Amino acid sequence: MRQPLELPRISHAERARRWTSVRAAMRERGLEVLVLWGWPLMWDFCTANARYLCPVGGNAEFNVLVFPHEGDPTCFVHMPTFIEGWKSAQDWVADIRARKESWADSVVGRLKELHLDKAVIGMDGLAGPLDPDGWLPHSVYLRLTELLPQARIVNTDDMLEKIRAVKSAEEITILERAASLGDLMLQACHEMARPGVRECEVYARMMETMLANGGEEPTLFLWACGPNPYPHPFRLPTQRKIEVGDLITCEIHPKYGGYFTHIERTFCVGNPDRNYLDIYEGCLEAYRSGLELFGPDRKISTAMTAVKQTIEARGLSICETGIHGHGLASLEYPRYRHHAIRADQNAIQAIGDCFRAGMVFAFNIDLVNPKWRDGETGCAFAETIVIGDGGARRMHSYPLEFQVLAT
Repeated sequence: MRQPLELPRISHAERARRWTSVRAAMRERGLEVLVLWGWPLMWDFCTANARYLCPVGGNAEFNVLVFPHEGDPTCFVHMPTFIEGWKSAQDWVADIRARKESWADSVVGRLKELHLDKAVIGMDGLAGPLDPDGWLPHSVYLRLTELLPQARIVNTDDMLEKIRAVKSAEEITILERAASLGDLMLQACHEMARPGVRECEVYARMMETMLANGGEEPTLFLWACGPNPYPHPFRLPTQRKIEVGDLITCEIHPKYGGYFTHIERTFCVGNPDRNYLDIYEGCLEAYRSGLELFGPDRKISTAMTAVKQTIEARGLSICETGIHGHGLASLEYPRYRHHAIRADQNAIQAIGDCFRAGMVFAFNIDLVNPKWRDGETGCAFAETIVIGDGGARRMHSYPLEFQVLAT
């Protein structure tokens, strides 16, 4: 195995920053050890907490992390054949092991080695403000409680998610790389989408572009193409050939080194109906109204209320409009989505109503005109935004304008 593998790396200084901040939070909560269930679900979003402390992940790899308050962590991966690869792919954690018997048995075995089988154990994967369902299988939880009768298992809720909400300079640099991949993917669509070309061929070229430039799977990439598609893209391209007049909407979470950004655009093969241009101009006006109000210590609710008022003043309606954090996952903090505001109430209360320098989030605006075609078609637009000390800026560089493709 080559040492090291030619994959994105994060510095030991960044490791020290993260481990120190997380261990301080553990002390505040009286936690002696964390067990983080880096389960490869939802495009790897559920690996984020574990990967934040141990850079093992990508390609749907498990990262089940035992992270003690003192001493070195242990990472469990799915197969013994993967161990040497992960030791070569990162240099934060030396103790990489494969699962033996069940995941619960593997974790408990390590806790016993550390004499922490009677400890106060903090766990993610259970229900919390950002995820009301959690992702840890009930059978694993039951087996843990059976094997650890004298331990006290504590739900970490969103302890890690709050820490991850503010990105370091090194994280923002990685996110800039992810954003550049999204720009290349959209350019690939612009160059290839033509009448007679199958949807799946364009989608494949866009995905190839991301991977060929250092991107990582799995990643979220939603797509829709047709004469009047619904404004929020579907998940999969079809084998249908593109036709003149087709509208293409895509939502892309380009991923680099585990970090996701988010960009959406609307394309038309040939000249679009004037109504689409009006809707898209509403997307851009709403985007600009929000961007002007984003900044450190400014109120999230004030900015997002202004965005909604801008949309309504144009007589348009929301399919999806809001912000949600991006980093090692999507739907992180901060989160304020008009189309899912009831679901986000706990998240808004938990993180507070102010932007902070270092926050990175998607700002997506998918709109329809309810008076045209029964509001069943429209336009998609999104950018990834970073809050700096002096204000907000976009991370992507792809043109904001509606994209008209040659025929």
